Amino acid sequence: MNAAQMEHYKQKLAFETDAWDLFEMLGRDEPVVVVDGRSAEAYAREHIPGAVNLPHREIGAETTASLDRSRLYVCYCGGSYRAHILL
Repeated sequence: MNAAQMEHYKQKLAFETDAWDLFEMLGRDEPVVVVDGRSAEAYAREHIPGAVNLPHREIGAETTASLDRSRLYVCYCGGSYRAHILL
């Protein structure tokens, strides 16, 4: 890997979180809010404990205006449930 590639991934990782990072943050009780961007139906079937549901199609200035800007928000969404059933 060359220096430009290393710098690219270093910058990318500074702003992205993976499942392990989130697991660690939650275990340390860091001020993180998990946002489940799937539909209310998918959220009701299963979700990360403590996650809040905010379907991605509803995310906007009005629906996020009351969010605490001092917290870190980690958003996730899965593939559609129908796709999961088909597999």
